Amino acid sequence: ERHDAFDPIANDVFTRYPHHTVQVEAEMSVACQALYTSTRPIFMALHRLPKGGDMYLSLVTMLEHAMLTFLSRMKQRISDLCHSKAAFSLLEDQRGNPTPLSQFMERRNGFTLLQRIYSDEDDVDDTTGAVEPTTTRGVGGIHPLAPSESDTSPRKMGLNGKLSGADGRGAFEREVAQLDVLCRFKEPLQFERSTLCTDEEHMKAACLANSLLRVASLLDGQLRSRAGGWEKSSKIKAIRDLQSAIKTIRYHGLRVAKFCRMEMLMQTAKRMSEICASSVLQAEDAIRLPSCVNNLGEYLTASSDTLREAGGNAIAAYSFSSLEQYIPFYLMHAARIVAGGSKTVTMNGIESLDRTGSVLYRDLKGATSFENSFWDEEAAAHSFEESAVFINLMEISVTDLEGHYRSKPKQFSDEDYELMFAFTGPRRRGDARRFNLLKSKMKTLKNSSR
Repeated sequence: ERHDAFDPIANDVFTRYPHHTVQVEAEMSVACQALYTSTRPIFMALHRLPKGGDMYLSLVTMLEHAMLTFLSRMKQRISDLCHSKAAFSLLEDQRGNPTPLSQFMERRNGFTLLQRIYSDEDDVDDTTGAVEPTTTRGVGGIHPLAPSESDTSPRKMGLNGKLSGADGRGAFEREVAQLDVLCRFKEPLQFERSTLCTDEEHMKAACLANSLLRVASLLDGQLRSRAGGWEKSSKIKAIRDLQSAIKTIRYHGLRVAKFCRMEMLMQTAKRMSEICASSVLQAEDAIRLPSCVNNLGEYLTASSDTLREAGGNAIAAYSFSSLEQYIPFYLMHAARIVAGGSKTVTMNGIESLDRTGSVLYRDLKGATSFENSFWDEEAAAHSFEESAVFINLMEISVTDLEGHYRSKPKQFSDEDYELMFAFTGPRRRGDARRFNLLKSKMKTLKNSSR
């Protein structure tokens, strides 16, 4: 009932251990600690009583009442914290149903890793995703997701060496397709201040996600008896209700975790979208970075520390997951806006875009260098290299541009190549007709060689 029952608890871990890579175990909120400490003795007594007896059912009823009280306060806290935010509206519709974006987020490998961290089992094939338990589907959530056949071998990390940041083929593209509002900007994104989280609100959401997932895991462990009586007890309706309540707590923890990740994507997109309006792209005297780039680097570093302090390494890792793909994607889109704009871009401006990628790679890798991060080195190298090549097309001569298209016609889309041919840069005058002519010649040569 306290006003700060679900708020982060002050932690001096960064004072005691100043190294950025330290493993941070954030404390659960007061409400979650109270639920666990007050119900643990009852769970322990439960396994020592004859199943189905009067005293057994009385204790189960007491536990169920505690769970229902906790759930009512928890749902109100989530509503107060998340429902008015733009990130939440992208994840759920007005009726509370998950959007296609939310469903695609659950198919990313980062979501599976998050579940594995908060699960007692090494294998999460039979664990549930972020779907609230219902009577039609029984206790649990989404159907188990089979790993993609194109998944790469996992890299050795912590947690028994089973964590990997690699996704199946096309997972990123499917997620991006649902994010037009963030990924197809034509000018700096504008959000009402109240619809974006403050740093304090983001910390509270991270703490809430970590607390709910941890307490659900702890309670589930208490419900499973050491003698293996969990399966037999599950036939009793009261026990099934307790299981369902624990699943519900876990479902809401995953729900808030997805909100934390979406908020990070929105904050990053908002800052990256300002690049296309920066005056440094027209600078003649020197090469300067857009101010929004430095702002984003500082935000990433500060958010890494605050999220880890409030929600632990796991929630921070999930919140930052796939940014090594999104930041180059945003940078390439900003380059498209600049190339298609009416303002003249100088060589210094193009060099500024190129350096932006290098600086943000360094800042992001530094912000995600903590233990058990979901950073995917292979995806990062591919994405940042692709964005660097795309920006380089803006400064080369038209002869070199034609040569690049001849050698790698599939590296970028026809729309991107046509945009580059139409772009008037420091070393060429734009002419989209040259691209159409070159494309026709290559098609004719290809047909004649068959």
